[in-house]
Amino acid sequence: MLKVVFTGLLALLFGPAILLISMGTVLNPAAQANCLPSAAASGTDASDAASVPESARVVFPLPAGTWVRTSGYGIRVHPITGERKLHSGVDFAATVGTPIVAAADGRVVFAGPATGYGHWIVIEHTVAGRRVATGYAHMYASGLHVAAGETVTAGQHIADVGSDGYSTGAHLHFEVRPGGAGADPADPEPWLAAQGADAAAVDVEAVAAGCASPTAGPAAPFPGQDPGAMVDDPTSDGRITARTAHVLAQVRTRFPASSWACWSLRSGPSEHPLGRACDGTFGNAIGIPATGRSLDLGWRVTNWLKTNASDLGVEYLIWQGRIWSLARDGEGWRSYNGGGMHDPGNVTGGHYDHLHFTVAV
Repeated sequence: MLKVVFTGLLALLFGPAILLISMGTVLNPAAQANCLPSAAASGTDASDAASVPESARVVFPLPAGTWVRTSGYGIRVHPITGERKLHSGVDFAATVGTPIVAAADGRVVFAGPATGYGHWIVIEHTVAGRRVATGYAHMYASGLHVAAGETVTAGQHIADVGSDGYSTGAHLHFEVRPGGAGADPADPEPWLAAQGADAAAVDVEAVAAGCASPTAGPAAPFPGQDPGAMVDDPTSDGRITARTAHVLAQVRTRFPASSWACWSLRSGPSEHPLGRACDGTFGNAIGIPATGRSLDLGWRVTNWLKTNASDLGVEYLIWQGRIWSLARDGEGWRSYNGGGMHDPGNVTGGHYDHLHFTVAV
């Protein structure tokens, strides 16, 4: 009876958005330490029915080599309360301050204090066409680097490992909730494995330096009057549009370790002979898939171009077997079928070795 009364009071005080989470606290035995974030005095909650575009990828929430698995999902004796109950996530011990990254592209719906969880972040994503939420717990207040309502990209540095709340040592408590923030938790490890999450794709040094997210600064819009004017291509003996040259110059300045090729003669429909497209590699050679730091750099460049596509006039990107277009931004990343020109199952045809961008006329 007291539980019902308490739930009613929460509904009156905090409204429907908070009620979804607070009911999980009161009624769901899966909630760690009997509490999900209920009354976030200094946190914020932006959970709603807004569309979340398809994520480009799923990554492990901690960089490779920084963590040790200490407790899995399932029934256990809680180390603080002594209760036998469901542990609603998986714990990874790591040094205080270790960067925590977003597991997928998405939208932050909660970031703030939560009893038992210390400080807690919830992000909603669309993965394989389905809504899913991921949760990250036990950070200190100073270790939160995102706020409710922000959009994030997979691999973006969102928080630092701490030991706040019901915790016996520094670690990340990571949760997965298929269906969204208000849904029941599921075992995160099979979900990560099923999505091909790759911890090696996140460079710990890059993350710690703030380089694993689109932090290269805003792009400068095209400054001239004729973006379609043809100019010399610095990567070949051909000619490219002034807009293409403008995008290329900014990418090279911000990501000097990347290598680019733009104009070329191609058979079939292609923007390369028209001077409107460039292909980039990131320390790997054409025909060799980008892995490790090359893959991480490729994602950094890709996310920067995607974030600044409107200002730059970028029409679409192809990378890692996926395609994203400005005109269909609401859908997020889609599977790439080769466009009738390439074999998407091939390393080069699927763009697993290079990033392609095309600009508007």
